[in-house]
Formats: sequence, structure tokens, C-alpha cells
Amino acid sequence: MEVLRPDWVFTAAGLRRDVAVCVDGDRIVGLLPAERQPDDVVRLPGRVLVPSLVNAHSHAFQRAFRGHVQWSEGDDDFWTWRKAMYGVANSLDPDGIEAISRLAFLEMAESGIGHVGEFHYLHHRPGGGRYDDPDELARRVICAALDVGIRITLLRVVYGRHSPGRPLERDQARFGDRDPVEALAAAERLAAHPDPRVTAGIAPHSVRAVPPEWLGELAQWDGVVHAHVAEQPAEVAGCFAEHGCSPLQAFGNAGLVGPGFSAVHLTHPSQGDLPYLRAAEGNVVACPTTEMDLGDGFLPVEARDLHVALGSDSHAAIDLLWEARTLELHARAMAGRRNVLSPPGERHGLAERLLRAATIDGSRSLGVDSEGIKVGAPADLCAIDLRRVAAVGMPALEAVVFAANPDWVSDVWVAGKRIVEEGRHPGRERIIREARAHLLR
Repeated sequence: MEVLRPDWVFTAAGLRRDVAVCVDGDRIVGLLPAERQPDDVVRLPGRVLVPSLVNAHSHAFQRAFRGHVQWSEGDDDFWTWRKAMYGVANSLDPDGIEAISRLAFLEMAESGIGHVGEFHYLHHRPGGGRYDDPDELARRVICAALDVGIRITLLRVVYGRHSPGRPLERDQARFGDRDPVEALAAAERLAAHPDPRVTAGIAPHSVRAVPPEWLGELAQWDGVVHAHVAEQPAEVAGCFAEHGCSPLQAFGNAGLVGPGFSAVHLTHPSQGDLPYLRAAEGNVVACPTTEMDLGDGFLPVEARDLHVALGSDSHAAIDLLWEARTLELHARAMAGRRNVLSPPGERHGLAERLLRAATIDGSRSLGVDSEGIKVGAPADLCAIDLRRVAAVGMPALEAVVFAANPDWVSDVWVAGKRIVEEGRHPGRERIIREARAHLLR
């Protein structure tokens, strides 16, 4: 058994001082007050211990072209960015996909992330030919996560067409399924992975990419469902033309929207969407850095009282605490006032709310019933070092949420195993070396 003694612990009941966390195997087995702590504790001075962060929306391979699309080629928007992304997606072989995914997951681990929801849509060879193992690329991504040591929910994307009335184009053939049966069978195989750190869900990519007749068949999936929803105005307009309703309602009419459903982005919801998602007890996954980088727009202020998880999406940056505070700062800019998401009268309520988005609400979106650090919970933990000039004078939780960055993360445990110590993953140099051969130059 290992006993961790930080200065603060963010427990399910709130922030506590003078508490040690007892870890036995992959579980938290005790929270001990000062008078009951043994002498041989692992001291973490100046640290706040929080649940490991949860990145609920990732496209790991897109880490390959960070920084290579930051200049203008004319009237740039989401659609021109997508064209560049397709070029990268079709340039990577299985070794490259694994190496780049491992690099992305390394960066996640060293920034405090212990669980990733990987929205995976690279299934086949460029041009659409199948591998001998139809799950070859999904398994490569899973191997990358397990090598780094983080949990992964492989969200197996379903992709059937370019858009209404248009078949897949050649640069999308790598993503495509022949029918929903093929996609569901793949998800079932991936869900049977023997490692408990691996789970699976399905991800109908968007109403643009999935034919209407497929959606009802996908509703037979009994598990987590993620989908891009209302990311772009053109997507919304096309859905009304084909379905006569909003993208969210189209998914709902097919039976896909419920507590296990996550609407990724939701930057352009239609009238009635938010009450509908709220009543269905569904989730939103906001990705503020990517949504800014792509010019998508902002999650509406009135959507922010839903279950909101966070993702780094295209990995323009991997910093879940930045995503968390941006959730509030965007709301302030749009609402013209401060402390928009703050529960009235709760001294640390805003910091707790944003930290929950980066941890507990992320777990919920990936199908994990988590209440954070408590007895019986998985030993997925992150230590954040507040011995920084920027933290001087700040309350601990506010320092974590409004000042910390990945360099403040000192240690990360997943399933009771420390995968980052003193800010470094033991495989860092090897992982970077193997990835360099596949990065854009």
C-alpha cells in the first residue's frame, strides 16, 4: 500500500487539508486525517491532489500537423483546414499512427490527463482497402495509450458518406464503413479488449457523414455514444434540408440521445436543442482551444449549465486546465459580466465547477460513474505543484484552475501506477524520437 500526503486533496466532499490518500493496487482504500497517518508516507509538499484529468475528445493523429496550418492560403475556415487534415490523415501508415498517437498521449499524461476519449476514424488503408485485421489502426492507437499508461475509451467512428447525396470521396475512403453492421461489429470487438483500462463506444461522426437509415440501426448500441453536433452552420442547414430538424434532434429521433450521449462542440444549437439535451440528461463536450483555432464559434452561455466535459480535439494545445478556465472566460465575453458559471454564494464554487468539467464530467461523458477522490474509487490521481510565483496569495483551487499549466503537473497515477514523476514520463525521450520520423517538417 502507498500513502500519499499532499498539502491539499480535492475530495468528493470538497478541498481538504491534512489528509493522506491510501492507494492499494488500483483503488483508493482510505482517506486518513493527520493523526492516523503512518510515518512512511509519500510526501508531496506544496501539491494539490486532484482526480487525473479527462480528455473527452481527441483525434490523436492530428497532433502530427500542429503549427503547420497557421498561415493564410486565402479565405481560410474550417473547410480549408479540413482539406489539410485529410492530407495528413492519408499520409500516415500504421507505425506512424501509433507513434504520433503515443506522442499525443505522452503530452496528455505529462499535463495531468489520465483518461482519453479517442474519436477514432482512421480505419483502413488510404483509398479504402481493408487491413488483414480490420481493427489494425484502432489497436495501434490503444497500444499507444497503454504504452504511455493512460486509460482510453476508443470511440469507434461511423462514417458512411461525404454529405447528403454524395458518396465518400477518395480522401475520405480511409474513414468509411460499408454499412452500420460493419461499424457495430468493430466496436464490439474493441469493447472486448482484455485490459480494464480500455473501453469502447461508438461515434456516428455527424449527421453530414452518416446516412439517415443508418442512425436507427446504431441505436442498438448499449453504451457510450459521441457525435459531432452542430459544429458548423452549414452542417445545421444541411440537416434541416435532409431531416427537417436540427442535428441533435435527428440523433434523438433515431434513439441515440440519452445519458450516455455526448454532443461534441454544439457551437450552433437550434431552438429547443438545449432543453431537449437537458431533459435527456445528455452531455456536451466543449473543445475551446480547437473551436477558437478553427473559427467554429463558442458554446452558448445557456448551454454551460449542462453536463459539460472538455476535450483537446485537434491538439492545437493539450492543456485541460486552460480548456476549463476558457469555458468560463468565453462565457464572460459573451455575457458581458463576470463569474457566469459560479454557483451563487459558494466561495470556491466556480473553481470546483470548472475542475469538475475537466475531471468528473469528463468521466461521465465516457461512461464512468466517478465522484473523484473517495474510498473505493480508481486510483487515478494528479498532483499539481503550487510552489510557483504565480500561485502566491491564491487559494489552492483557484490557483489550479485559473493559473496552473502543464508545467505545474508533478505526478500522475493511473490505476494506482505512477506514470509521471517530477513532471516527466519515463518513456519521454523514446516516444519523441520515434514520433519525429512521422511529423510534418
